[in-house]
Amino acid sequence: MAAFALLLITAVWGWTFVLVKDAMGEVGPFWFLALRFSLASLLALPWVRKGSAGRASAILGLFLFAGYFFQTWGLKYTTAQKSGLITGLSVVLVPLFARFLGERVPPWTGLGVGLATAGVALLALGGEEPLGPTGLGDFLTVICAVSFALYIALLASYAKKKRPGSLLPGQLGTVAVLSLFGSAAFGEVAWPLSRQVWEAILITGVLASTLAYCVLGWAESRASATKAAVILAMEPVFAGLFGWVLRGEVLGSLQILGGVLVLGGILVASVIDARKNRPDNP
Repeated sequence: MAAFALLLITAVWGWTFVLVKDAMGEVGPFWFLALRFSLASLLALPWVRKGSAGRASAILGLFLFAGYFFQTWGLKYTTAQKSGLITGLSVVLVPLFARFLGERVPPWTGLGVGLATAGVALLALGGEEPLGPTGLGDFLTVICAVSFALYIALLASYAKKKRPGSLLPGQLGTVAVLSLFGSAAFGEVAWPLSRQVWEAILITGVLASTLAYCVLGWAESRASATKAAVILAMEPVFAGLFGWVLRGEVLGSLQILGGVLVLGGILVASVIDARKNRPDNP
């Protein structure tokens, strides 16, 4: 159930790369994030009564803010596909950070990480142009991938010690406050906004923020950070798919093979590993 829930929010995130890319043509990254996460924070207020996790929430919020800021900023200079693909680098970084936090990586999960990493590499390098961190947008997105990897590893650790719902308002609120300060400092506050931007704010605020991070916290309280990262490696696959369907950005044959390898990594980490660890398994 947790794996399926993670896959659904990964599809939502893959779709929103296109929405954010379009919105970045009209508004600055700080201002967009400020509006998106202010809405998400308001929707997360019902979880406040479930307990306080202020310090943990603030730490998570800092890494989440860094991830989204560098991703959103990078989208001003790169394509939706490239952003999604480079963000997928976090799948190989999460196990490293998780091990540092004391998490054990089972062999089958490690194999899944390897397959997913190879898939992400083909997705990133199998197009007509190399998608490595050569331009400003790509470089910013690499920083985003590191930030998200740290966030996922830390969330798994915190969510197993605290109620996942108690972590939600603080981390979303931290992103909103930092983004508001940034938008004021860099003069990005602007009115009015087009209908396209408001639609992007509504969809990313409700589905890709409040709902997605509620589900992610719940799922990581039940699964390891490494296994979650393998499933979240489908994000660049969905980003590539929606980039092709909605914006006409083309995927090459090697990139399609990469998507298949990512899916294979998910199956190995989620299905085979689950069977190996069943109590009735000899």
